[in-house]
Amino acid sequence: MRQRSLILYLLISIVVILLDQTTKLLILSNFAEGEAVSIIGDLLYFQFVYNEGGAMGTSLGPSWLYTILTLAALALIIRYFIKDKSDGASIKAPLALIFGGAVGNLIDRIRFGKVVDFIDADFPDIPFLGITRWWTFNVADAAITCGLMIFAIGFLLRKKRSVAPVAERVTPDTNQLNGDQN
Repeated sequence: MRQRSLILYLLISIVVILLDQTTKLLILSNFAEGEAVSIIGDLLYFQFVYNEGGAMGTSLGPSWLYTILTLAALALIIRYFIKDKSDGASIKAPLALIFGGAVGNLIDRIRFGKVVDFIDADFPDIPFLGITRWWTFNVADAAITCGLMIFAIGFLLRKKRSVAPVAERVTPDTNQLNGDQN
């Protein structure tokens, strides 16, 4: 059973990588850098840009730093899959999404020294953060973001379930509180 579930998680990662690299190839083949085409009015554009930084416009340093951070994250995910013997799909499936997305962007960093982004969606503005239009992203970024959200929810639900039985075990017996010694 364990090997079958590992194959499923590997397939999730491979699908993410293939979708990511295929869409980027289509953008590279059909768009000039900076070119944009409206898909749904002002809500959604395809706009080819290179991103030398990280997710959501972060700029922690040069592109090679993101490459090192990505390799470290991939190593941690692989280590988790090797060490954890459970079939915890609520943790492993999102990790497979994150892994596939990280590899997709890593391929770009190795090939170009930067990442190909092209999805320009106008999500609601967050004025107090100065965000009036969201950052351009790609399929890998979407997989990483979805994986992180699902991972966080699964992790929180898992913690909540593991805490509940402990609380039930330490609840005093009402018969003992009333002095019954049957």
